[in-house]
Amino acid sequence: MSNAPAPSRPVDGPDTEERLKLLLVDDDEVDRLMVQRLLRQGGIAAEVVEATSGAEALAHLGGQSFDIILLDFLLPGEDGLQVLRELGRRGPRSPIIVLTGQGNEQTAVDLMKAGASDYLSKTKLTAEHLGQSLRQSMRLHLAEQQHRALAEALPQIVWTAGPDGRPDYFNQRWYDYTGLRARQSREETSKERHVAREVLHLDDIPRCLGRWSECRQSGTPFECEGRIRRHADGAYRWHLIQALPLRNAHGRLIQWLGTCTDIDDQKRAAETLSFMAEASTMLTASLEMSATLEQLAALILPRLGDWCAVYLLEDDAPVRQAMVAHADPSRVPLLREQHRAFPPPANALRGISQVLRTGEAELEPELTDEHLQEALGSVEALGSDGQLRPGSWLVVPLWAQRRVFGVLQVCASRSGRRYTARDLELVQELGRRAEIAIDNARLFEMAKAEHLVAEQANRAKDEFLAAVSHELRTPLMAMLGWTRMLRSGQLAPEKHARALEAVERNTQVQTQLIEDLLDVSRIITGKLRLEIQAVKPCDCIEAALDSVRHAAEAKGVALQFDRPPDIGSIHGDADRIQQMVWNLLSNAIKFTPKGGQVTVRLRREEGTVRIDVEDTGQGIPQAYLSQIFERFWQVDGSSTRKHGGLGLGLAIVRHLTDLHGGVIEAFSEGEGQGTRFTLTLPLAKTATGMMELPVPATARLDVPHLPMTVLQGLQVLVVDDEPDARELLSVVLESRGALVVTAASAREGFDKLRLFRPQVVLSDIGMPGEDGYSFIRRLRALPEDQGGHTPAIALTAFARMEDRTRALLAGFQMHVPKPIDPAELVSVLATVTGRDPREEARRRGTSA
Repeated sequence: MSNAPAPSRPVDGPDTEERLKLLLVDDDEVDRLMVQRLLRQGGIAAEVVEATSGAEALAHLGGQSFDIILLDFLLPGEDGLQVLRELGRRGPRSPIIVLTGQGNEQTAVDLMKAGASDYLSKTKLTAEHLGQSLRQSMRLHLAEQQHRALAEALPQIVWTAGPDGRPDYFNQRWYDYTGLRARQSREETSKERHVAREVLHLDDIPRCLGRWSECRQSGTPFECEGRIRRHADGAYRWHLIQALPLRNAHGRLIQWLGTCTDIDDQKRAAETLSFMAEASTMLTASLEMSATLEQLAALILPRLGDWCAVYLLEDDAPVRQAMVAHADPSRVPLLREQHRAFPPPANALRGISQVLRTGEAELEPELTDEHLQEALGSVEALGSDGQLRPGSWLVVPLWAQRRVFGVLQVCASRSGRRYTARDLELVQELGRRAEIAIDNARLFEMAKAEHLVAEQANRAKDEFLAAVSHELRTPLMAMLGWTRMLRSGQLAPEKHARALEAVERNTQVQTQLIEDLLDVSRIITGKLRLEIQAVKPCDCIEAALDSVRHAAEAKGVALQFDRPPDIGSIHGDADRIQQMVWNLLSNAIKFTPKGGQVTVRLRREEGTVRIDVEDTGQGIPQAYLSQIFERFWQVDGSSTRKHGGLGLGLAIVRHLTDLHGGVIEAFSEGEGQGTRFTLTLPLAKTATGMMELPVPATARLDVPHLPMTVLQGLQVLVVDDEPDARELLSVVLESRGALVVTAASAREGFDKLRLFRPQVVLSDIGMPGEDGYSFIRRLRALPEDQGGHTPAIALTAFARMEDRTRALLAGFQMHVPKPIDPAELVSVLATVTGRDPREEARRRGTSA
């Protein structure tokens, strides 16, 4: 067939003044004469060229064109239908009227399907019938030519088909769009399945052809949407394919007029809107990260790709594969293993790392080995599985807070689709919705984690307060019980010593608990300080052993110290090092049963001092070794636990070790296998810490033995709002020969100061009306002759480091936390007033 229209006359019928050029094909001369006579009778001016066979007719058509062809149906040795088809195929398209002396309705249908414009019976042929047929055929032919000229001018695909539905014409835009040859045989182009297979998407062929077949049979208008391949880039674009049936004056279907309108942009826009609406709904359905990523994968696969993945940045850690999904779920473990074994290099020039670094989306329509090498560092990382080796990919950044926090990667297999800029726009839009959902999920997880931490902290606080209450009430019960029995006289005289010993022991337990709590407070606030000096580790260990020896003997636990002859000195805080060893020893004794042993070993190793405290006790489960140095943590924190305590000792040891630049470690083979703590401190290296103010220590374990008359005649003013405290201090000091005057408030103390003129003042801090800070500032404001330089000691329950600093800055010479041992109180007063024999001996030695 030809896509160009045949030359035509600008007439609307044979009754015009211009003569027609007519080809008459008939082997019967009588019939030919009859036709010419009827033409004259009908007043039809025509130049008639005669042919007696189909071959002769084709020869005439090869050299000239005709306005119309009259064709005898029965030619000698020739099939009229074949001649009709050949005339239409070989020559320029002209209307053909078939003349026959026999035939039926089916013959007429076959002739019309083969391309005839009309069918006339010779036996009933009249001049009027012939003229009417000629006019109608010419009119239809003219209309067809006009339609084809219009079709060539239209910017869309136009086509026609015969009554049987076989295509017989396509405009030039069809050939430009599809790339098919314009000069194919009519026999080839008339096969709709051949045409459909050439240009339609495979998924659309059954649906479109099925609908076309239904419309052909019913004669109703045809309409269908299908994807037609564009030759220029191989892209399949959606078209609205339509065809209207054309009928002659008798209502007979003579032709189909069709169009193909490109609706790809509108359809994809509608699909995109629908897809994005679905995506927004799915991605916001849950705040759980796992559910959000699952929904994202469901949106992408298999609609947009064969597999996809989400990678997230987390601080300075390597990029994490948060989600990976494949259209074939069995391949997901392989993809995960690939990422684990071959993570993308941070400096890769393509792919995930490049997008994370630049924040620019990446489209790779056709991935080569070179591209993959640049993106992954090694093509071998993809393995031999073609389903895991991408042929095309899209990588888009995920933004939050103006920074890239991850990427979304969508991949097509090597044998699958190839991505275009349109696909990139779609995935970027999806990425914008996904980044909001993922970031919300991340924030939700962070909030959940913080809430869980807060709940755990709140629970730990409650448990800690319960433990504190238990640990403080336990010694209080013993103290209160024994003292009441002593006061009531119900206790036998021989048990008085035991009662006093119990009261003293429980008082020391309470004091230690309070000291631990204060140390933890200093650790949390960062106010724990060290007094750095040269320290001999052996002395600290021996002092700690002396402190716990009584407890070990009472429990039946043997103590052993394995020490080398000379270990040297380290720089540190002697009291704190002794405290660390004491805590380790106390912990070991607590968890060692009767008949067990606690061994301390001291070694020097490569510039460090190593102290091992090993016991034969119950041991620690392997799962808990990493937690035992945490504050308030205990292996058994239940109300049925066998061992008391607040779980603070080991946490204090760890922090003090850190301040000294050392390391503390715990080792245990498990329950019943004993425990070994290893404390390693640097040798001859100044520990991290701040020097204390140059004042005497406030609480020491080694209280010196002083003579009973050391305070004889010393005038002391005691200011405290608690009557029991005033009475206790008076009794203790007067027993050593001091002269004591007491005051119940700061105001009363200031008045008695002027009258009594004491040699030393012992004052509380927290008092109603006026506190000890105000009292000492008023005292220091007095002239020297009125007692403004009188030494003063703050004896208070405010025992924090900042409390001590504040007291010293206010004007006190020394800060002593309550409670205090009577012997230690005497030693403090002797030191402040210069009555300590050791100080006197030291001064004499210095003078000499």
